[in-house]
Order: sequence, then structure tokens, then C-alpha cells
Amino acid sequence: MKLSQLEMLVHLAETGSVQGVAERMHRTQAAVSMALRNLEEDVGFTLFDRSGYRLTLSSRGKQFLRQAREVVKQQQRLQSLAQQLETGAEPQLRITYDHTCAPGVLFPAIQQVQRAFPATELLLSGDSQLRGLRKVREGEAELALCPWLPIFRQYGDFETAGVRAFELLVVCTPNLLASLGKDVLQRHDLLELPMLIPQDQDVGIDLDKIIRMPGQQRIRVNDSITQRELLLAGMGWGIIPGDLVGDAIKRKALQRIDIPGFMTQVNLEVHLVRSAEHIAGPAEELIWRQFS
Repeated sequence: MKLSQLEMLVHLAETGSVQGVAERMHRTQAAVSMALRNLEEDVGFTLFDRSGYRLTLSSRGKQFLRQAREVVKQQQRLQSLAQQLETGAEPQLRITYDHTCAPGVLFPAIQQVQRAFPATELLLSGDSQLRGLRKVREGEAELALCPWLPIFRQYGDFETAGVRAFELLVVCTPNLLASLGKDVLQRHDLLELPMLIPQDQDVGIDLDKIIRMPGQQRIRVNDSITQRELLLAGMGWGIIPGDLVGDAIKRKALQRIDIPGFMTQVNLEVHLVRSAEHIAGPAEELIWRQFS
């Protein structure tokens, strides 16, 4: 019985397919199938139900999976501890942030890391959708900043720390708003203007349901930074995270639109997220303590 076989078993339970395991572990599907068959032979009883379209766990396989998960977690913790004991402070600290979250909230803590651990290289990357959480889960990043929903725990064993509320604002340029020629706006007035709307953000928000607007001209973009630039260019109105347009509103490049009852309340928070399966280094821990 090999550790890699137990990891395949855990990934199979999470992805639901041999293909999913192969993609996660960078193996061929044939190699994964063979390894799982060998594991079944090693344990001496049936782990899988092969009667359906997909490979599923038998009742004894599910019991075996629970202990396999613990073995894999212990190995990951041991590996993380060995790396920390060998190197001391992390040679690199990788932080990913969702495009809907301005990373400036992390800067004071990052400055502390620069002073306390000058040899630690900091790598920041913006990611869309759930890629940041996947990076944390796969060990490709230590910390992620993203809007958080409890359902995200199905993607990995995460620890989270609340950072701030996730606020959505309706905005457009003052000139575009003035073009409507009305002092008091109603919901239907916005139908005269194009709507700029993010697509595939994967933060648990369906903007079409929130605003319930009939079909008007729309421009869909795949990240909020591009959406902000289109708003600043006067290309239309849109719903966007407040952190990304706060400065533009202060300098009056954008104007907030307030229409009573227009938008359903969205109750989300921005969280700092890390894996519960590895031991944090001192640089990571310094940042984590600022929010936990």
C-alpha cells in the first residue's frame, strides 16, 4: 500500500472521476486505474462499485477512505514541518487574491514581513473565480484573499479569517447619469443605458437574479478590473465591489446610484484563507495574526 494510492483514493472521492484524479496528480487515467486496482488487491476487499457509469466507493471503501484521509493529512503536515525545520523562514510566501478584492488591505502586514523577514520573497498574483482556493488546496499558494461562502469548504480543508464585508455598489460616470436628464432615478430608467456585468466570477453571486432586469444591452467581462475600466470610460453602468471603485467615487470620476429596492442585499465577507493541512512558516503566520 503506497501513499500515492491513498492520495488517489482521496482525490477520487473529491472529484468523482478517474479523469479528475489524473488531472490533479498529473498522471494518465490508465495509471490511476491500475494504481487503484492494486490498492484494492493490497487491502484484500472491494473498495469500489464498478456497476455504474462512474467509479464509486463501496460501503467498506467509504470506511477505508476516512482513515486514508487522515494518513494523507498527517503526511502533508509532516512534509510541511520538515520544510520549515530545514529552511526556517519561508524562502517564498505566495499570496493570491481574487480580482473582486482589492489587495491593499494586506499591504501593512506585508510591510511587516519585509522588515522582519527580508530574505523571504513575496509573490502576489491576481486570480479569478475559485483558482485562488485551488492554489491553496494544491500547495501552490499559502494565502488567498477572496469573497467567502461556507460552501467553499467542499473544495478543501481551509482555515479562514474575516477581513471585511464584501459590498456591491451600483455606479456609472456622472456624465452618463446626467444624460438621462432626471434628478430622481427609477429602476426602469437604467434600461436606457448599457449594463456592464462580470461573468463567471464564481463568488456565489448571480447578478441576473439580484437585479432582475429585463433584457437590455449588456457588455460582459471576465474580471472586475476590466469592468471598472469600462465604467470609468463611460461605457455603461454596473454593479461592482466597493473596494475597487471607492477612490473613483471620492474623486467623482464615478457616481453611486441609489434606487430603493433596486438590488437584493448580498451578505458576503472577504476572508483570508489558508490550508489547515500544512504548518505555517513565520512570515505567513505574521500576516495571519493581523486578521485572525
